[in-house]
Amino acid sequence: GAKVTLCGRDQDRLKSALDKVVKASGGHQDRFFTVQGDLNDNIIRKQIVDQTVDKFGRLDVLVANAGVTGPKQTVETADDESYNKTFDTNLKSVFFLIQQAVPHLEKSKGNIVNISSNVTSFVYSFATIYSMAKIALDHLTRCLAVDLGSKGIRVNSINPGLTHTNIGRDYGDAVAPLRTKLAALDLEKQSLKERSLTVEDVAKAVLFIASDAAGFITGERINVDAGRSFGGPVDMSFLKL
Repeated sequence: GAKVTLCGRDQDRLKSALDKVVKASGGHQDRFFTVQGDLNDNIIRKQIVDQTVDKFGRLDVLVANAGVTGPKQTVETADDESYNKTFDTNLKSVFFLIQQAVPHLEKSKGNIVNISSNVTSFVYSFATIYSMAKIALDHLTRCLAVDLGSKGIRVNSINPGLTHTNIGRDYGDAVAPLRTKLAALDLEKQSLKERSLTVEDVAKAVLFIASDAAGFITGERINVDAGRSFGGPVDMSFLKL
């Protein structure tokens, strides 16, 4: 199995995640390592890469899963703080984390998986700044696929739909009803109707694109949303064909 470094700001949640993956691995504590800190801090970004290489001897895959959204995301409500926080976390931190990792990924001929969002395929006007940052991340994926290809490094993006995580916690008490409404909308618009997206669906997509099975795939954006990004079914009964 893989040897994994986990990073997060919240020590309790980081410990909880560590306990879960250790249990899932059959108790192999030695396969996992944690770094507590904020990816917006360049010192933390360097620690993640350097300490991973020190612990495990190499770096094969970087999964850039930083993400944040919240209120004040529209052109009418945004301020400098909400704009900078969204772009710094969703884009800037990823760019400079990758910069730290490239020399090690070149040695291993490894790959990068950026976690973006399916909002880059349609418009959620209440999340304008978040959408802008994720669209920029998608283009970063393509640019790096070209730029780093000569080093033998693959770069791809996984773009999930609405997933039940804590990414929207900055909405406070409004997050639960918002998530419920968006989940209902997604289920209506999905091509596959039987259920909603889970974090396990996203993890399986990451596992595939990071594996040798995807060894000839680079620069791709893979939507994991049951076809939600296609816009949903359209009633064409008005057409007389």
